[in-house]
Amino acid sequence: MVRYLLRRVIQFFGVLLIISFVSFLIMRLLPGDPVVKHLGTSYTTENARLFEHQVGLDQGFFAQYFTWLGHIVTFNWGTSWTVSPGKANSTILAESLPPTLLILTMSQILGLVIAIPTAVAVVRRPNGRLDRSANAIMLGAYSIPTIVALPILTYVLTVKYNFLPGPSAWNSSVSVVAPQNLKVAVLPAIAIAISSLAGHFRFLRNDMIINLQEDFVVMARSKGLRDGRILWRHVLRPSSVTLLTSLGLTISGLIVGSFVVETFLSIPGFASWLLPAVDTSDFGLLQMLVMTVAFLVIGIQMLINSLLPLIDPRIARD
Repeated sequence: MVRYLLRRVIQFFGVLLIISFVSFLIMRLLPGDPVVKHLGTSYTTENARLFEHQVGLDQGFFAQYFTWLGHIVTFNWGTSWTVSPGKANSTILAESLPPTLLILTMSQILGLVIAIPTAVAVVRRPNGRLDRSANAIMLGAYSIPTIVALPILTYVLTVKYNFLPGPSAWNSSVSVVAPQNLKVAVLPAIAIAISSLAGHFRFLRNDMIINLQEDFVVMARSKGLRDGRILWRHVLRPSSVTLLTSLGLTISGLIVGSFVVETFLSIPGFASWLLPAVDTSDFGLLQMLVMTVAFLVIGIQMLINSLLPLIDPRIARD
């Protein structure tokens, strides 16, 4: 088990290092001159050279990379160049990360709350009427992208019935978990959860049907255990390996979905800084945001891989 976790940690930092180099290289290929965008009308040759020296753009590529990498490791993330000149990137991260994490967490809780009971219910009679109906609904939900679901939900839940607050309702002056902001986060959470819950349902359903054919289920039934007890206590646990895998596979798509809903609903999350940073070539801010997303995606994957052996110890065997 220890060796298994150690390998995962080494892989985690190795992948992060590769992503850091590739993203650093790609950003230098973005169109536009960050010096010109930063200085604007005050651009002069002297000012340009001074700014390049201040931020290290006058160094070679590898010197810039290793200097930036050292700053990242020591949590010296610098300040924004163009999007919010002089504002610490760490402050930007502290302000933008909580709304995004709130929406992602709520969407996954909503998805699991619907997917797990539905999967348990339909496997009682595989290919029965309930199973076929649920599969058809989930297949339809899976085919609806967030960018399509969000306007429809906004019209129905906000414009027509006024159940939930709409765009620009987020209040940055209060806590992220304040009732007002929690209510705002419900709509984007539903929009993101629609496609992910369908994937969770199908993964869990298929694995539970397979596990129902195992010998331990036959033995449990021979002891007179009820079907509900067998499904929830004996079949759901080994099938949770597939469910956790599904959670890991969908995390990157969920983050992309959060960018869509944050932009549409004017929520001050990652998207409110990422898109302007790309547009203005604010390398310092952009690199920090990219690495934060990479850290979240790979970190969640590693966490899930660490949990899998607890469910099925055979996974950790060499």
